[in-house]
Order: sequence, then structure tokens, then C-alpha cells
Amino acid sequence: MNPGYAFLLARVIGMGLERPLVKRLGVERDSVASVVLYVGAGELMFLAVLAWQYMQDPALAANLQSWLPLAIIPGLLNAACFYSFIAAMRVGEVSLLTPLFASCFVLMYAIDVVAGFAALALLPLAGVLLVTLGVAFLSPAQAEAGRRISVWQRYDPRWLLAQPGAVLMLVNATAFALVRFFDKSMAPEAHPVLYALIVNLPTVLIGLVLLAVGSLRGRASSMAALRALARERWRILLWLTIFGQGAFLMLLYSLDYFPPSVIEPVTQLGVFIAIALGGLWFGEQTSARWLPAAMVVAGAGLLLV
Repeated sequence: MNPGYAFLLARVIGMGLERPLVKRLGVERDSVASVVLYVGAGELMFLAVLAWQYMQDPALAANLQSWLPLAIIPGLLNAACFYSFIAAMRVGEVSLLTPLFASCFVLMYAIDVVAGFAALALLPLAGVLLVTLGVAFLSPAQAEAGRRISVWQRYDPRWLLAQPGAVLMLVNATAFALVRFFDKSMAPEAHPVLYALIVNLPTVLIGLVLLAVGSLRGRASSMAALRALARERWRILLWLTIFGQGAFLMLLYSLDYFPPSVIEPVTQLGVFIAIALGGLWFGEQTSARWLPAAMVVAGAGLLLV
């Protein structure tokens, strides 16, 4: 059996579990502390993997100076990505926000076209249409003053943006798409795990500064909040780190067997796991979100073919 299939399956499961676990970690807790704890645990995990890889290949950081200065840009974008992601999941519904995140693939395709990485083609444009339609139908018709919102009114983006966490998730999707542009540009020179370690570092440092300032000023967002979260939800953090950050490592290993154009569409199957857990763990009304999610997954596949 091709081991690449096992890596790919593990990535799908990890990505499907990440968002529900993030919500369980951060619900009713400080979002800055949640980010620092999650990303910091991932950094420790990357350090362990990097140490093992360094023993196998001591030259893995030989060209560090060639890409390190530019890494500050995706590092800051990554911080915006993580903070908006955690904050969105803390207040919003997993079954809504997870498919909404797929809007980033439309932006990624647009960036690739502008940068010359991709050309306008029929299949990707069909993917744009499918993702757009899927997102438009994510929020089920709502009752307002005794009447139902019409199908056409649901195309008004104000209805979707009014959902808790929706704007934050769109910020997350935008930052994610921009980070992936730099990832693609720097991939030929940067070692993947070392790159991930460095790009995630600003997120942790910014969070620690914010928590330290909060401690000095007696704010709720403080080092005490970080310690309390680590003490009380360490089991959730452990599973989140294994599945969430582990999904990134599975991406790296999957690339040895499949191109990104295969991996990313398959990864979107994790959306269905997230929707199912949104209903199971948080009691979300998910029945109206399965078909839109399927449209989003199909559209993402067409965008990345």
C-alpha cells in the first residue's frame, strides 16, 4: 500500500478535528491565551521534529540567511491568521465558519492568476462559482418579525457577515491566502519544518507581549489566563496539537507522494467532520449546511485542479 494514502487520510482527519477542538479550547476563555497556548505547543512539536531531522541532515539550515529576512512578512500575516481564527471559533458556529473559510481558495486562485502562477481557465472559474454559491447558502433562512428571508435576500452578504465570527473568519481566510502565496514563493529555498517554526514564532511572541502587558495592567488577558487555560484544558490542548499541528506535518509528508493539486482538494473533506462535530459537541443546527459544504468542497477541488 502506498504510505502516501495514510498521510493524506491523517491530514483529512486532523484538519476536520482542528476547528471543533479550537472551539473547545477557547470557548469562554481569552482568545490571546488560546492562541499562545496552541501555537506555542505546535512550536515545541516542530522543534522536536526539527531536532530529529537535524540529526539526519545537519545541513538543513545551510541557506537560512537567503530566506529568513523575507519570512517576517508571512510571519506577521500568520499571526493575523491565527488570532482571527481563534477569535472567530470562540464565538461562532463551527458548521458555518469551517465552510466559509473555503472562500480563501477563491482569493488564492486570484492571487495565482495575478502573479502568473496560474492562467484563467474554465474549470477554476466554475470552482469560483461553486464556492460562491456554497457560501451564499451557508446561513439558513432566518425568521425575522414573523416572516422568512427569501432565497434572493440570502445573497445579500450582510446576512452572512452578521453571523458571529463571520467577519473574523473572512479575515482569517484572506491572511491564509496571502501566507500561502509566500509559502509557495519561498518553498524552493526554505526547509519546511524550519520555515513553519520561524513563521509561527511572531504569533507566540506577540501573544506573550500582550499577555505580559495585560498582567501589568490587571486585565483579563494576562499570563494568569494563560496558566489557567493550560492547567484546566491541557487534555484538549494535547489533542489539538496532535491533530491540528500534526495535520501540517502530514501535508509535508504527503508532498512526497502527491502534488498539492491532489492534496488540497482531498483535505477539504475534513469540512464534513467539522460540521458533524459542530452538531454533536455544540448542538449546532447543521442540517441546512451539508449541501452548501459539499458545493464548497467541490468548488475548492475545481479551483486547485
